[in-house]
Amino acid sequence: MPGPMPEESTEGSPSPGTRRWLAALVAATALAGVLLRLPRLLGESDPIPGRADAIYVFPGEVPARPRCAVELWRRGLAPRVVFTGGSLDRSLSAVGDPTTDADLGVRIARGAGLPPDDAVVLREGTSTWEDAFAVARWARSSGARTIVAVTSPLHARRARRSLEAALRSSGATAIVLACGPRLAGTAWWWDEKSLVAVAVEIAKSFLYEFRHFLPARIGLGGDPGENDPARSPGAAAGAAALPS
Repeated sequence: MPGPMPEESTEGSPSPGTRRWLAALVAATALAGVLLRLPRLLGESDPIPGRADAIYVFPGEVPARPRCAVELWRRGLAPRVVFTGGSLDRSLSAVGDPTTDADLGVRIARGAGLPPDDAVVLREGTSTWEDAFAVARWARSSGARTIVAVTSPLHARRARRSLEAALRSSGATAIVLACGPRLAGTAWWWDEKSLVAVAVEIAKSFLYEFRHFLPARIGLGGDPGENDPARSPGAAAGAAALPS
C-alpha cells in the first residue's frame, strides 16, 4: 500500500491574513494614485484651434473666466463671446444690484476691453446642463460650428460632456479650455478649500452621470429648455441686447 501523502509545505507562503492585508495595501495605493491625479483628470483642456466661430463663457468663477475669454478674443480666436446664465448673482442681489450671471460676465468682459457689439448675452440657464443647451440653441440659430468654451479646471470634464450631449444633433463642436489657477501639485488635499472644491465636483459629476449623461446616451432626456414655459421670449431677446 502506498504510504500517506506528504503534507504540502507552507513555509515561506503568506498567511491568509497577510494576503488580505497586502491586497488592501495594493488597493489603497491604487486609490491614492487616482486621488492624487483627480484635479488633473477633471481639468484637462482640449487643443485650441487657430480659429473658432465663438468663445463661450460658462457662468461662475468671476472674474477669471470672462477675463480669460477676452484674452482669447483679443488674440483673434473668434469674433464673438457668448455669455449665459439666468440666475441672479447672490452677492450683488444682497446689495440691491440684481444682476444675472450672464450680465455679470459681460460686465466684467466689457471692463476688460470687450466691445458691446462682440458680446452675445443669453439670460438663461441655471446649471451647467442648462447652460450647455442654451449655447446649443444659439449655435443652431447662428450657424456657429466651432465654439471654444472657457471654464475653470475642476469644471472642465463635466462641462465638456454636457456640451457634447447638447451639441450632438447640431453638428457643432465644442473645445473646452480649462482657464485659471490649478490646484497645487499633489498636496491639494491638505488645503481645506481645495479639498471641498474637489469633493463637490466629484459629487456633481456622479449626479450628472446618472441624471443626464446616461439618459442622453440611450436617447432619453434632451433639451431642458425646449418645452419650458418658464423660458420667456425675453431670455432669447437678451442675445441681442446688452446691459447698459
